[in-house]
Amino acid sequence: MSTGSTLLVTFDGLRRDRVTAALMPNLFRFMEEGSDFLNSRSVFPSETRVAVTSTMTGCPPGAHGVVANQFIHPVRPDGLFRTAEWEDLELAAAAGQLLDCQTMGERMAAAGRTMAVVSTATMGASRMMNSSAHALGQPVFSVHGAPVSTPDLHQAVIDRLGAIPPADAPNSARVTYATRALIEVVYPRHNPDFCVLWMNEPDTSSHVFGVTSAETEAAQRMADANFGEILDWWQAGNGPDNIIVMSDHGQITGDAQLETLDILPAEFGRASIGAFSGIYLNDASDARKAEVVDWLVQQAFCGLVFASDSKGEAIDGALPWSAVRNDHPRGADIGFTLRATNCDKGWGPEIDRCLFAAWIKPGGGMHGGLNRGELSTVLAAQGPAYRKGFRSDVPCWLPDIIPTVLTTMGLPTTGCEGRPLVEALEGDDPRFGIAPDVARRTLMATRHGHIQHLRQWVIEGQTIVDCGWTEGTGGWTQ
Repeated sequence: MSTGSTLLVTFDGLRRDRVTAALMPNLFRFMEEGSDFLNSRSVFPSETRVAVTSTMTGCPPGAHGVVANQFIHPVRPDGLFRTAEWEDLELAAAAGQLLDCQTMGERMAAAGRTMAVVSTATMGASRMMNSSAHALGQPVFSVHGAPVSTPDLHQAVIDRLGAIPPADAPNSARVTYATRALIEVVYPRHNPDFCVLWMNEPDTSSHVFGVTSAETEAAQRMADANFGEILDWWQAGNGPDNIIVMSDHGQITGDAQLETLDILPAEFGRASIGAFSGIYLNDASDARKAEVVDWLVQQAFCGLVFASDSKGEAIDGALPWSAVRNDHPRGADIGFTLRATNCDKGWGPEIDRCLFAAWIKPGGGMHGGLNRGELSTVLAAQGPAYRKGFRSDVPCWLPDIIPTVLTTMGLPTTGCEGRPLVEALEGDDPRFGIAPDVARRTLMATRHGHIQHLRQWVIEGQTIVDCGWTEGTGGWTQ
């Protein structure tokens, strides 16, 4: 089967339950009229660079190796490896330790197809949308310019649209500029088989002003208006055959800030503290892991804890890394989230709250953990490859997007751990229109009255995390 080209439009940080007819009428209508995936989820940690990489490789962090937005990496032996920074990504790429999976850009090049990226995201996130773009000669336009943008496309956009506007929150001018670059320059010049447009709203405004603030709602309306321009252009017969819309994660409210990032005893080893935190132990023996987990679950800031022994099994009091598909050799010995509200008892943009580590103000949006508000994402598609007016309740997640696109192009999905969402596809393939069986289960870990829950779906032998929460004595409450 091949129904042609695809444009993937991302609304960074958009919770599914914030897509309403009042706030985002164009996106709301698009989801209703096309194939809408009701139970779409992010990856863990629910951080942007992890999510970008998981989307563009069709694999979870345990396979591709970008295990967090920042972590300890061999190329940065004396400091944190920062995936937002071009310099760090270049170091890892030069050492052959950036990614362990094939990217969509590499797949397109191998198949003789073309790919382009237009992004308002950070330099690091834009790089991970097509990490080998420069080497492959595939066009990239970033509002950050060099070295992210490819020079010829960057100059063509400037020649057409003038200077790139300054960043702001809401980031209206830059998102609108990028949309014009897509329509007026990228498609006329390159007509790519696969193209990514990444709008960094409502993520930017949510972090600054809060998930439900007037400013964030203005950012949603602005992003939706730009999407409406794309739909008008597309429905007039321009651009790709198919359009997919997605968000990479949601956001919840950062309710209270840790007084200090120095929350771990120095003798444990090194750590990266954030919405998701990783501990790299000086002594990574099973016995030492057990001691650290025992200490962690007694701390008021501690949410869910992940630690595996030398056989890959869970350390007592923790959940195994394999449960969240983040069991990569470059990963932390022990990981944990900061405490958040119990999303099993109730959830929503006005309810979901968490502790946070730094850089936002109380009331600002945060993400990275396992609250349902962080994991629930937008995913929908329209075009000749997709069923019209179809609402799928089959769980799916970011690594399923690229296998689905490849399948609509008639290309192999070998090496992807995600699955093509065949239940939503049109065509003669006997797999199309058939939903897989789904099982549901909840994993638990209990120690010192600290109770952790991780709800999963199991589809064709693979797990997708629905959400996670903690309860019990000694924890932070809002």
